[in-house]
Amino acid sequence: MADFTEVLDRPILWQDNNFNWFTIIGGTETFVGRGREVPYPLGEDDCWTLPNGKTFLYKNGKIKFIESLDHNTKIKECLENLYEKFEESFLYSDPLGFVHKFDKKRDIEIAGFIAAGFAFGNVSQILKILAQIDKIVGHNFYDFTLNFKVEDGFKQFKGIYYRFIKENDFVALFYILSEIIKQYGSIENFFMEGYISHALNLKEAIVSFTERALKLADYEKIYGSHASHTLKQNSSENISKNTAEKSHPELPDKSDKFMVSYFFTSPADNSPCKRLNLYLRWMVRNTDNLDFGIWSKISPSQLIMPVDTHIARICTYIGLTDIKNPSFKMALQITENLKKLDYFDPIKYDFAITRLGILDLCTKSKKKDNCEKCSIFNICKLD
Repeated sequence: MADFTEVLDRPILWQDNNFNWFTIIGGTETFVGRGREVPYPLGEDDCWTLPNGKTFLYKNGKIKFIESLDHNTKIKECLENLYEKFEESFLYSDPLGFVHKFDKKRDIEIAGFIAAGFAFGNVSQILKILAQIDKIVGHNFYDFTLNFKVEDGFKQFKGIYYRFIKENDFVALFYILSEIIKQYGSIENFFMEGYISHALNLKEAIVSFTERALKLADYEKIYGSHASHTLKQNSSENISKNTAEKSHPELPDKSDKFMVSYFFTSPADNSPCKRLNLYLRWMVRNTDNLDFGIWSKISPSQLIMPVDTHIARICTYIGLTDIKNPSFKMALQITENLKKLDYFDPIKYDFAITRLGILDLCTKSKKKDNCEKCSIFNICKLD
C-alpha cells in the first residue's frame, strides 16, 4: 500500500495561507504549529512543543508525537484536546445555551445570572424552568427587572416552582436584581464595587457581592413580618455550613424557609459558590464562542473554578485536587493547579470537563470498555 503522504502528493510538512503547519500522522492531517513554533527546515531529531502541550519529533523522515515530558504537560495536552472537542456545538447540553438566545448585553447579563442561579439538577429540567421564566419576562430580562414590582411579581410567578425554589423566592430574586439595576445600572457595576484589581482571585469580591446583595431588599414585603430576622438566620452562610459535607455542594437544608439566599452563596463559609463562579466565567471570559466576555474590567486569570459534583469528581480523577468534599477550598486548589497549565485563562477547561459528566462519558467506576474510550483515560488515576 502506498504511503498516505504519497497519495496526497504532499511533502512531509506544509503550510496554509495563515502560516499554520500541517503533516500526516497515522493517516490523518495533523496541525503541528504556527509560524516559528516549528523548526523549519527540519533537521534530524528536531523536537518542538506547542503551547497546548503537544510535543512532536522529526526522525527518519517522519514526524510523530512523543510522550509528554512531565505530568502537567500531559494533563495540559489532554485538557487542550478536550477543550477543542467540546466547543459551541455542545451548548445544547448546558444552561449557557439558553443565554445565547439573547443579543443585547443588558439582557445577557441578567438572563445569565438567572440561568447560572438555576444551574443545578438535570439539564433538561433546568432548561424547562428557564423557558418558563423567559415566557414570564417576555424575552426581555432587562426591562422586566428594571420595572419589577413585588405586588406584580406574586401574580407573575404564581404557581411556579423549581425543586425547593418557590414563588416567593422567585419574587425575592427579581426584587434584589431590580434594586441592583435601579441603583447601579447593571450587575457589573454592582459587582465592581467590591472588586480588587490586584487580588489573586475574586474571592473577596464575591464575599462583598453576596453580603451587599442580600441587604438590598425589604423581605417583609415577600416573606412576612419576621422575614428579615429569619432570613439572616438562614442566610447563605448557614446554608453553606450545614451542607458542606453533603453530596451536592450547595444543596440547602430543608428547614431553610427563604431560599433567595441560595442564589447568593459566599466563600466566607467555604461554599464552593459554583453558580456565582459559573456566572462570572460567562461574563468575563471572551476567548472562544462559549462565554460572552461582556465584563471587560476583570482579568480571566482571577476567575475561580465553578465546582459542582462533576468537576469535583473528575478533577479528583486527574489529580487536580486531593480535597475530598466540594468546597471553596477545593475550587481554589483546582484553579491554582489549572494556572500551571494556562495562567491567564485557567477556567477555560470548565465547560469541557463538565461535558464528561453531564453527557455520561465519564463513569463513576472504572470499567474497561468505557474508560478506554474516555478522553481523560491517559491521565486518569481512578482505581
